[in-house]
Amino acid sequence: MLAVAPVLAATGADVARTRHEGYRELGAAFKNVNDELKGGSPQVYVLQLSARQIRNVAQQQFNWFPAGSGPQPGVKTRAKVEIWANPGEFKRLQTAFANQANLFFQAAATRDVAKIRAQVKPLGATCASCHRSFRTED
Repeated sequence: MLAVAPVLAATGADVARTRHEGYRELGAAFKNVNDELKGGSPQVYVLQLSARQIRNVAQQQFNWFPAGSGPQPGVKTRAKVEIWANPGEFKRLQTAFANQANLFFQAAATRDVAKIRAQVKPLGATCASCHRSFRTED
């Protein structure tokens, strides 16, 4: 008979750390996009790689806010308690971001810099709308 190892539950701090690292990756991808688009001749493959990262994070973020992972003693997070107090609105904004991230990914797949550039602003706007309600400032 095989011995089964006990399943370890993630703590609120573990989830907050995962969330933090995921959003750090997202920020780096956004920086790459902005840096490329500032230059005169953007490298489309960098935009495509960044678009893939952004899309992937947008899909993963739905798992980063389980009950018990919000602000609490010993857990460093910028997530506001409103995420868990108003989950419907939070999910709506997450979904809006995921949809825009997918549109951005599709634009990057075309290799058309004008299309890519046109999708950056609405993508960033979805980030900002969530930050205003659900993230504390530095």
